[in-house]
Amino acid sequence: MTAPVRAQAVATGVTQSVQELKLSMTTAGRVESLLVREGDRVAAGQLLLHLDRSFENLEVKRRRLLLEDRARITDLREREEVLQVQVNQLRPLLAAGGVARKQIEDEEMALRSVVAERRALEAAKQREDVELELALEAYERRHLRSPISGVVTRILQRVGESVTPNEPVVHVVDVSRVRFLGAVPAGASLKLRVGSTVTIRLASDDHVRARAARVVFVSPVADPLSGLVELVAEFDNADGSVRPGVAGRINY
Repeated sequence: MTAPVRAQAVATGVTQSVQELKLSMTTAGRVESLLVREGDRVAAGQLLLHLDRSFENLEVKRRRLLLEDRARITDLREREEVLQVQVNQLRPLLAAGGVARKQIEDEEMALRSVVAERRALEAAKQREDVELELALEAYERRHLRSPISGVVTRILQRVGESVTPNEPVVHVVDVSRVRFLGAVPAGASLKLRVGSTVTIRLASDDHVRARAARVVFVSPVADPLSGLVELVAEFDNADGSVRPGVAGRINY
């Protein structure tokens, strides 16, 4: 008796980039310089564009000058050292009756006043240091950098145009890793497990490419209307031979 042929399960779906980012600014402004074009490859951290930043640049310079100005503190330190020497010299004379108590009290009061002023200025310098960091942060917020390595696919604003906070400005896609989003009948999904290796066949440029992929997600629930279960598998695409967006299928 011939054994029944087991029906082969098929999961159909499409591919997409694992990382496809719509980058925006956190502050409003006018685009002053655009450093990339569509199709350019960019590295993580690379500057893509920056807004007008004249005010922020001047503020950084002002804050840096204020922080670096320590002439008054240096002067107070020198006076403090002189007064401390004088007080140390007068104390033995006071015990021997060679100097009036009021004279040493005046010197000690002058010393305390200088020390208090010096400490207040040093505390102000600490605040100025924080204010400089805030100014540098405001300056950096006028710049848009790519958080990933990838390809610029869209530029939505040009030089001279204004942008608003959280408005998409540049799209960057990393095609070095691709995910396959498919659906399979609920019964057949029991054969798939997270971590399993499957072969995805992709139709691209009139050719069928086969890629080994790792299953990273199998939905625990089925769609009540179609009875299908969603699954996700990922594969490397370092050579860029697969264009995200093409359809494919998994036979198992």
